[in-house]
Amino acid sequence: MGNSKTRKINERFYDEYNYFDKVLCERLNIEEHGVSGYLAKMKEAVTEAREAIPEWDITRNRLTNIQKRHADLKANEEAFEDFQGKDEDVVWMQVFCEKLEANADPLSKYATMKFSYKTRRKTLWQKIIEFFS
Repeated sequence: MGNSKTRKINERFYDEYNYFDKVLCERLNIEEHGVSGYLAKMKEAVTEAREAIPEWDITRNRLTNIQKRHADLKANEEAFEDFQGKDEDVVWMQVFCEKLEANADPLSKYATMKFSYKTRRKTLWQKIIEFFS
């Protein structure tokens, strides 16, 4: 059985995650599950965004990990007594909220970028069909 310090850390994380999720819901104009919504938007983004925005993969991985930690705590009340992680997740969520306010998060950066979509050259057959169309 864990100790009260572990429980306090997990409670702090749980409360901060709930607030963080609401902030993301407001940001994305959705009713609930803001972290899932943010992750879905990241998944929809052009693959080139991962190369153009250095913190893209780090952010996606961190969001996935904190989402899993929250789900574990939510599913099992006894998990609050078990070691789930440190307060660094709480600090990370607070810093991420500041990035959201400053439009410095990965999706905000992505929204300001333009990506050139690479297209394959047309085959001779496609050119002939296009010519006669």
